[in-house]
Amino acid sequence: MKTPDFPKEIKRGSVTVTIYKTPSKGYPLYVLAYYQDDRRKREYNADYQILLKRANEVLDDLIAARPVEAGALNSSERSEFMRAKAIVAKINQPLDIVARHYVEAVKILGNDLVIEAAREYAKRHPAKLPPIKVADLVTEFLDEKKKQGRSERHLETLKSHCKRFGDVVCMNIGSVTAADVDLFLNNMEIGARTRDNIVNSINTLFEYAKRKRYLPSDHDELSRVARLDNDHDGPIEIYTPEEMKALLAAADESLLPFIAIGAFAGLRSSEIQRLDWQDVKFDSDCIIVQKGKVKQRGKSRRVVPMLPNLKNWLKSFAQTNGPIWPHSKPYLYEALSTVAIGAKVAWKNNALRHSFVSYRVAQIKNIPQVAYESGNSPQIIDSNYRELVTEPDTKKWFAIRPA
Repeated sequence: MKTPDFPKEIKRGSVTVTIYKTPSKGYPLYVLAYYQDDRRKREYNADYQILLKRANEVLDDLIAARPVEAGALNSSERSEFMRAKAIVAKINQPLDIVARHYVEAVKILGNDLVIEAAREYAKRHPAKLPPIKVADLVTEFLDEKKKQGRSERHLETLKSHCKRFGDVVCMNIGSVTAADVDLFLNNMEIGARTRDNIVNSINTLFEYAKRKRYLPSDHDELSRVARLDNDHDGPIEIYTPEEMKALLAAADESLLPFIAIGAFAGLRSSEIQRLDWQDVKFDSDCIIVQKGKVKQRGKSRRVVPMLPNLKNWLKSFAQTNGPIWPHSKPYLYEALSTVAIGAKVAWKNNALRHSFVSYRVAQIKNIPQVAYESGNSPQIIDSNYRELVTEPDTKKWFAIRPA
């Protein structure tokens, strides 16, 4: 680059600044000189290009009648400042307050994750969703269940579980995390089955909160709460053929395949919830319960016959793939309870599976075969399911078909 002639005068209109070359002790040195308020001012720099840039900034300030001060914002800094001012103007906050809040947020997070943290907070605290304390939500929830005609036993269970939760967890429902629920449960001296029953009740409370828009529809904190139950079958309760007909008649299209598979194939509720339509083999009249689709208790892949009446129930709902039950676990139990009320039949725990095993033993009188089909041991089948039903009722059970 050609060195300019010095002194170099830079002029805009009637305003002029001058750069002089004044080497010192053999080293280059340049001086920027200009007048402001009838006083001569000088600035020094060993780099000519930097001083030339500064000369243009000084001209900008002199023309705009701004004070020229050492350490004042240069043109690029002023541009940055003006952009920042324009951005914070959208939220009507002073720039220094915004900067201070941002720095504090970075300090708290330990990294520049402010935007990610804000997204997570917004997910838990949507601006358009009304806040409600857990205790108030429980009161509203129980009132609705009572109006829906839920049984006294069901209401007492929900009240016992949810009211205790609301009394302990004193915060808005939108702020409750899986850790809060685990802490609540861990402070209770209860067994695994009771613990999971309480989780189911709390889950139902959260599903209600989502329906009422106290929580976003994709809120999933309860899915992170540990389950401890081993899916034991529990006490033996069965349905009569007449009760089963009433339940099937009251079920809607999303729930009917679940009930039919439980009643006429004997799969556990947890197995049906994980079952996919591609495992229902209409061409070979069987249902494949894949290894890994059952809880880890030594069980492996098994083939369950699809009996003729079950095939009749399922064929109109058949899909190439997709879950048999496409909704959440809490909603499943809500739906089953609603169906039982509509059918005027008391809901019995695990009674779909218990009924199938009992009627199947009476039908084929082959305990090892029934044990394989149900994923149980011959000893359990022999001791729990023999002689619970009559031959006539057995024939009626497997003759239940769609109208």
